[in-house]
Amino acid sequence: MSWSDARPAGLAADLWAPVRPSQSTLGELGLPDGNEVYGIDGHLLGWEAAAEVVDDAGELWLRCALQFPHTGLWPIVDRRWPIQAERRWHKPLADDGRPFWLDPYAVPSDAYDAVNVADRREYFESPGEEPGSYVSLMREFGLLETGMVLAQASTLPADPLSALVAPRGAKRLSLMACRRPADAVLMLDFGIPNDDATPGIFAGVLRSWEERFGLVPVMLNPAWTSFQVVAPPTTELEAERLAAEVFSFANDSAIQGGFQVTGGARQMVTQREWLIWWD
Repeated sequence: MSWSDARPAGLAADLWAPVRPSQSTLGELGLPDGNEVYGIDGHLLGWEAAAEVVDDAGELWLRCALQFPHTGLWPIVDRRWPIQAERRWHKPLADDGRPFWLDPYAVPSDAYDAVNVADRREYFESPGEEPGSYVSLMREFGLLETGMVLAQASTLPADPLSALVAPRGAKRLSLMACRRPADAVLMLDFGIPNDDATPGIFAGVLRSWEERFGLVPVMLNPAWTSFQVVAPPTTELEAERLAAEVFSFANDSAIQGGFQVTGGARQMVTQREWLIWWD
């Protein structure tokens, strides 16, 4: 999303940064030792704490998150790789020499629209599976009853960031320059290759939940991702619909993690803190 774009109609004002951050912005946050990262155009991409900074970063994460509308810097903890100016998902090649990922930065509108993106069209169909196996999988995990209808948006408070809390045990803070918290995944070039969750798909799904429920990313690493949700659904129907969306986005959590729409997922989506397992 460009820094010249207008705020999307459905996005809370607190979840939008109108001004691009700069080096002076970092100076206002009282950060520990760390490194600034700049793009080839000279603009600030982000900041990352020095390796020797091992203090609990939870309170610092919260302080930076509350300042996001003024700084344009969204905090992420426990990442696994450094911030880089170069995007990397175009580089891997298939055996025939063509790019492995077809369109890694295509951004869908929501979790269900993600299957229309080139890199996820066969997400629910492994080679050799019988036709209709996706429907069987949906039935097995209690999803057919939701009709794959998106959960209705909750009513967000006027100041959604005020509902956030300091994450427990957080380490290694990074700050990402972005217009909205969901787009921190694009700046980190973050995705989950084994789930065909490209950076674009990740950002599109998070944007959808961000607008409807005030979801923001906290931790991003290849095994676990954690989020805080300002206004989770409050009715059984909307909780089941949202649980189905989570399954559609990350069904490995269901297949290998015992995740059920009427069980773990159903319980998770009504809470303020989410933890999604990938591998």
